[in-house]
Amino acid sequence: MNELVLSNEHFEMGVLPDVGASLSFFKYRGKDILRPTDLSKKNLDANESALFLMIPFAGRIRGGSFVYWGITRRMAKNQIGIHDPIHGDAWKSKWQVIEQKPHQITLKMVHKKEDGGFPFPYEATVKYILKNDGLQIEMTVHNTAVLPMPCGLGIHPFFIKTKDVSLQFNTKTVWANESDPILDKPYTTPQNWDFSKQKPLGKTEFDTCFGGFDGQALIQYPTEGYQIQLSADEQFGHIVLYSPKGKGFFCLEPTTNASNAFNLAAAGVIGTGIKSIGPNQNISAKIELKVKG
Repeated sequence: MNELVLSNEHFEMGVLPDVGASLSFFKYRGKDILRPTDLSKKNLDANESALFLMIPFAGRIRGGSFVYWGITRRMAKNQIGIHDPIHGDAWKSKWQVIEQKPHQITLKMVHKKEDGGFPFPYEATVKYILKNDGLQIEMTVHNTAVLPMPCGLGIHPFFIKTKDVSLQFNTKTVWANESDPILDKPYTTPQNWDFSKQKPLGKTEFDTCFGGFDGQALIQYPTEGYQIQLSADEQFGHIVLYSPKGKGFFCLEPTTNASNAFNLAAAGVIGTGIKSIGPNQNISAKIELKVKG
C-alpha cells in the first residue's frame, strides 16, 4: 500500500493516493484525531480510512438516476450493501500526486464519462496542507464536458468516539434521516437533535443530513483534553452527522449539497445546494480542522 506521510511540529498524517486520496491517519502530538486505517487489510476501501473526499456529490442519488437539463442520467451503485450510488467517484478512484512537500501534498484525478460512475467528465484536485494549528483541505472540480454539469463537494472524516465527546453546530432543518421515509422537502430540526449549544453526542444513532449549517462546528473531548474546530466555506450549507451504534467513531461531514439533491432539485425543491459548473469552469472549496490542546 502506497502511503505518503506528512508532518510538522505538532501534526502527522498519511495519504493514500490509490485509495481515493483518502487519509490513513491524522495525529496531534502522537494522538489519533481520526480513526486510523488498518493498512494490512486486503482490497482496502476508502470507507475504512480516516477521512475521504466526496466529489462530485455527497450523499445518495436515490434510485440511481436523476434528470438534468431534461435528460435522465443514470449511475450504478458503487458500494456493497448500499442500494443507491453514494458519495461520488473520488473515493473510489486512484489519484496522481502532482506535488509533494514536507507539509503539503496536491493530488489529481481524471474522470471520464465512458468509464462509468458519474455521467459527466471532470477533473478534480485536492491539496492537503498541514498548518501549525491543524489541517487545511482545498478541493477543486473542473468541468471537462461541453455542457454544464451539476456538482457537490464534501469530506467524510471518521472522528474518534469517546464516552464524553460533545458537539456544537448550528442547523435549521433536517433534509434526510435514513430512518425516515424518502422525503421531498426538509423539516425543522427537532429539539432533541439541536446541537446549537454544546452537548454530549451520547448513544443516539444518527444518519442525518442537516440544512442551514453556518460552516462552524466544535468537537470537544474533555477527558482527552483537546478540541477540534471545523471551519468550512459558506457554500457548505449542509452537514451530515453519522453515529452508528456500537462503533468507536462518528462522522461529522460538511457538504455543499443535501442528500439526494439532484433529484430534489429536478423536482423543484429549492435550497438543495447543488452547484452548476459551466464547460471548462471550476468550483473550489476549503475546509479546516483546527486542533487545540
